[in-house]
Amino acid sequence: MSDQVANAAVATGLGSVVAVLLLVPVAAFEYRRDGKLGPGDLAILLSGAVYGLALWTYTLLPMPKTDHYHCKGRQTTPFGTIRTIGFQDRHGIVWLVHDPAFLQVALNVLLFVPLGFYVRKLLGRGVVVATVLGFGISLLIETTQATGDWHLFGCAYRKFDVDDLMVNTLGALAGSLLAALVVHHRTGRIVLPTHITYGRRLVGMVSDVLFVALTGAAVVVLWKAAFHYGLQHGYRAIDEDLRTVLQWGAPGVAEAVLVLGFGRTFGEWVVSVRAVARRSRLTPVSRVVKLAAGVGPMLVVGFLAPSWSTGALLGYALLTAAVALPTREHRGLSHVVAGMDLAIAGDEDGA
Repeated sequence: MSDQVANAAVATGLGSVVAVLLLVPVAAFEYRRDGKLGPGDLAILLSGAVYGLALWTYTLLPMPKTDHYHCKGRQTTPFGTIRTIGFQDRHGIVWLVHDPAFLQVALNVLLFVPLGFYVRKLLGRGVVVATVLGFGISLLIETTQATGDWHLFGCAYRKFDVDDLMVNTLGALAGSLLAALVVHHRTGRIVLPTHITYGRRLVGMVSDVLFVALTGAAVVVLWKAAFHYGLQHGYRAIDEDLRTVLQWGAPGVAEAVLVLGFGRTFGEWVVSVRAVARRSRLTPVSRVVKLAAGVGPMLVVGFLAPSWSTGALLGYALLTAAVALPTREHRGLSHVVAGMDLAIAGDEDGA
């Protein structure tokens, strides 16, 4: 596998993971801004995450595997690399694709064109901000290369080239100008939706799964770190039953507080929906039933079957998603059993 293909694979894989982790904050922002998270928003999230990782992989990877590598020098003369383009015994345009200097310049320009687009699309800023950010990010990359990844290596395994700094900045500027042709920000009053879509419910369910899985994992990691470094015991001394209790108990307590105290799960808060008991006097009972029929079984299954908790978690999430499809406002099993309706949360309850 070539370095280029490997870099693309790493950027795609890690970028996809980053996109999943960013789904919750992005969804919370979008549903409060205009009440929806469309396919276009998800495409921008995924592509932006992959692009951010690509900036890293294509400028710093592959790292040397041993101490036996050649130290690279520095090209500090402006236009030193650009000036070499065309100084070969060839004629015509075709030879350019075989010219290392041309390829270096062209690819560095193209690598930063998407940055200008994302600055305009996501930040709503134009050429000046894109150019400044392009220069700043390029300077960080070139400095990292020149210092051997900030002295992680004895010397630079990638060459610092001042021309890269120039053409990267040019690429960000060009990307911003091109984006101006296709990116048109909405004007006027935003009309929020009045009905809860199935997509909105799915995003909420996914957010709940991520919250349970990531919160449990984070608590276990912190506990293991404290146990190992604070108590000076090895990982083998950790009680697995206690680990399971922490992994599922921590997110379980958090979800219980949210449902019993505020009537909605973490995922429902993310997508800005709330559950309302049809009989207000039965609200406390309805919330208990909602918890028991909603995230409760997911936590219980994970707690009782830690060896295959991941599969159980995903299986229960899929079942819940299927049950929610035919119900009104896609309430799902927990709300039907609890006698609760779903509504879009308003400003008055902290949406």
